[in-house]
Amino acid sequence: MSSTSSKAYEVRERICVSHYPLPSEPPEPAGVPGLMELGSPPRRGGQKAMYVHIPFCDRICNFCPFNKQLMDEAKMDAYLLRLNKEIAAYAESPLVSGSTFGSLAVGGGTPSCMTARQFAEFLDHCRGRLDFAPDAEISIEGNPSNFTAEKLRTTREHGCNRISFGVQTFNDRYAELLEIPQDPETSRQATRDARAAGYDNVGIDLIYNLPEQTAEQWRADITEAIDWEYDHVTLFSLIIPPFTRLHSMIDKGKLRPPGDHEHEVELYRMAADMLREAGYEQYSVYDFALPGKINKHAVLYFSEQQDLLGAGAAAFGYLGGYMYVNKGPLAAYQQAVDAGEFPALIGSKADRSEEMCGAMAKGLRLFSVSRPRFAELFDTDPLDVFGDTIGSLVERGLLEVTPEEVRLTEEGVFWGNNVCREFFSEEFKRIEAIPREVLARGRLMGGRAKKDLPLAAAER
Repeated sequence: MSSTSSKAYEVRERICVSHYPLPSEPPEPAGVPGLMELGSPPRRGGQKAMYVHIPFCDRICNFCPFNKQLMDEAKMDAYLLRLNKEIAAYAESPLVSGSTFGSLAVGGGTPSCMTARQFAEFLDHCRGRLDFAPDAEISIEGNPSNFTAEKLRTTREHGCNRISFGVQTFNDRYAELLEIPQDPETSRQATRDARAAGYDNVGIDLIYNLPEQTAEQWRADITEAIDWEYDHVTLFSLIIPPFTRLHSMIDKGKLRPPGDHEHEVELYRMAADMLREAGYEQYSVYDFALPGKINKHAVLYFSEQQDLLGAGAAAFGYLGGYMYVNKGPLAAYQQAVDAGEFPALIGSKADRSEEMCGAMAKGLRLFSVSRPRFAELFDTDPLDVFGDTIGSLVERGLLEVTPEEVRLTEEGVFWGNNVCREFFSEEFKRIEAIPREVLARGRLMGGRAKKDLPLAAAER
């Protein structure tokens, strides 16, 4: 990927489009099943996706904005009791009981905080209550520090077939700076343990543009990832969210901020080139996979526009055209479940027009939108709906159009998150302002989702 001499946008958007339409209104609890269309069979054929959030960590990394608290086995048991109850309630609905799931992604927090017993009981509950396809991808995120050999064997025995480690860096200095709970050697040992447990799909997350990080330091991280032959590598540019210790340290001058735009560009392009040269396929702004290891969960939700069942505190989902985020604080989440409610905090219902916007905005996260699939879903071609926007982006060298797809160009890949947002409707461009505190933590600010704060300010 060659360097660019000019900026397509003033600021490179680091936050991907995961939610569309943006959840913005607190629903009445009694109305949630209707908004999700739980009483109706699935609108579309094909496998569905599922996301579960585990809001516990053994240690809180200083850069993490997501919903979490320190691990306590008794609190985890109480949480899993409600989580299983929420899943069981969905399973009784015509929408979910009539669905076959092609993926289950368990994120957090740190799911690997669970004990081996808790893992076994939770996975058995999910597979007992929901219909999973024989080729379903069941993926669990975790830290090398607490994903022990025993837990890896247990999860593999109970149906998990994909592991994603939050390595973040193989550099001892930066592991300490980010307060990551493991040192690099622990990450290496967890990889050995995962392979020994029978996993043939092991991925890692890496963070770049750390304070004072040099190109050679970043090159060493990428080289190690390639040498270990990880099946999947996800690259994140460091973001400094509000409400985190890292933000406070930089704000008080105790730590230098990340490098500037040009340094970020240099690091990103170098890593992308190295991974592609090593045989990895880049299929999103962040994600690189060896052949046959592309994340099926992402394909179902972003490319195929399938429903996403989200369960757990601060989980997000998309059912029946309703985009929602669950309540994040444990007390609020558990109270709602105990009351027999679906614990949605905020949501937005998409009409046909907004679903078409979402198909473009979410689809381009994975680089392309299939024109035949779009026509199958909406009985029209994306060029007939978004011709002016697509034409402008083609002229700027960010999109290309073929008879089969609308696709990001090589240059468009770097600016992919910005390009996705070009397809937001005018309404959601105006309220693209949902702060990360709401979307990441499932907490309202002042009783409602704020709509007057620009996204860039809210999420950086």
